[in-house]
Amino acid sequence: MRMSLARQASFSGLFVIYGALAAFAATLLVSWQQGSEGSGRFFQLMGLFALATSLSVWGADTGLVRSLSAYQALGSQAYTSTLLRAAALPTLAFSLALVLGSLAWALTLPLESEQRQALLLSAPFLLLATLMTLAFGVLRGFKATAAFSFLQSVLLPSLRLLGLGLALAFWGSFASLALAWMLPLLVVTVLALIWATRLLREHLALESAPSASLSSNPSESARTATQPLPRDFASFWSFSAPRGLATLVETLLEWVDVLLVILFLGPAAGGIYGAVNRCVRVGTMIEHTARIVTGPEISATLASGQQEETRKIFLGSTRLLMVLGWPFYLSLAAFGPTVLAVFGPDFKVGSPLFWLVGAAMMLQLAAGGVQSLLLMSGKSRWQLYNKLSALGLALILNLALIPLWGLAGAAVAWSAAILLDTALASWQVRRYLGLKVKLAELAPAGLLALLLPALLAGLCLLLLGQGTAALGLYLLLLLPSYLVSAYYLQGPLQLPLPARLIRKDS
Repeated sequence: MRMSLARQASFSGLFVIYGALAAFAATLLVSWQQGSEGSGRFFQLMGLFALATSLSVWGADTGLVRSLSAYQALGSQAYTSTLLRAAALPTLAFSLALVLGSLAWALTLPLESEQRQALLLSAPFLLLATLMTLAFGVLRGFKATAAFSFLQSVLLPSLRLLGLGLALAFWGSFASLALAWMLPLLVVTVLALIWATRLLREHLALESAPSASLSSNPSESARTATQPLPRDFASFWSFSAPRGLATLVETLLEWVDVLLVILFLGPAAGGIYGAVNRCVRVGTMIEHTARIVTGPEISATLASGQQEETRKIFLGSTRLLMVLGWPFYLSLAAFGPTVLAVFGPDFKVGSPLFWLVGAAMMLQLAAGGVQSLLLMSGKSRWQLYNKLSALGLALILNLALIPLWGLAGAAVAWSAAILLDTALASWQVRRYLGLKVKLAELAPAGLLALLLPALLAGLCLLLLGQGTAALGLYLLLLLPSYLVSAYYLQGPLQLPLPARLIRKDS
């Protein structure tokens, strides 16, 4: 029996939280051993590899999520094999071309010895990253989000953390760090392919099973969908290609400020800004969890015309995003110097950035899963235009403000890009998809998520000042009081929690 949405969200949420903590710990390891300059170079490698992976996959994974989940909801299996070939063949061919180009670049251009070694070691793993991402798309398309989250957010970061620890303990070179970051891709890719193959076989076996389901007439099934669904190479990529460019733009938005800070201010400043970036990105894992859990459900409800059910999923996930995410960003802002001090004394200068970027991220969470709604309704081109607009603004502001304001200029550019993208997507969802959420429906969740953390942070700072003791007392007070408050206020909060966690009288 398929796991419920709430249970999928619970498991995926736990896995993603673990993954964020493991990634944070990996950043700490590199920062402690390499300092701000060495960590800046490591962030640069991570950013370039992420960009290359996005360029290779080009949205095919999201195309698989949307297509497989929608056709599964409609009871059709006929197009599955066609869509898999359409997704895999072009992406793997392009990935191989990028690998060969990267190797040629490393062998011909004048690079430092360690940079050349790191590039030669890293480039072949791009093919594995592409294959792994496609397998993840299959897992998400069949709503195996807990399995996907385990592989991506538990196994992969755990192996990377272990590899980085060994590399720093026994070698410490930049090339060894690069190899430690890449090798876990081999293990995770193999497991993801095994898992995805099993699900595909079960799905395709339904074709031969005698049934009165819609699978007996896939063309008719496709026509019952409220949104046009892919049936061949051209229709698959008409959705996936704009999404691929949007994903590349998203990755650029995540890394362009870090790379430009390194370009203008040097690797040390890039290391400091990268640490701030990594801390903030821990919070984005909450939204990422909501997207991978609700995406297939939204696609299925949209495909079958269940508009009110789509709205319920959207509203519930938005409340949950605020309740989980707002306290995190408030805590970062209040205790920024203490948090960054764990990376090293040089990193504390980046703490004021948390106030600006944290406020932007809180507004993004309050908008809910508008990105999933656009994607799963087939509006990948709309999202592409939104992302391009945000990237254009980020580039202009970064180039103008980093030389003037340094790290603060990069933070202003980052925040402005987030708000522009969120505003455009929210307007499109409300205006064209007809999904509207009233402020009163979000007010209880917002008040709890804002007032309790703010009051406790102010009290702890007033009593103990900025430091580890204040942060420890704050967490000791916040975690139990927040959980108890959310439990007893389940009625007005209306969070999408598992039924066994909800009081019968709520």
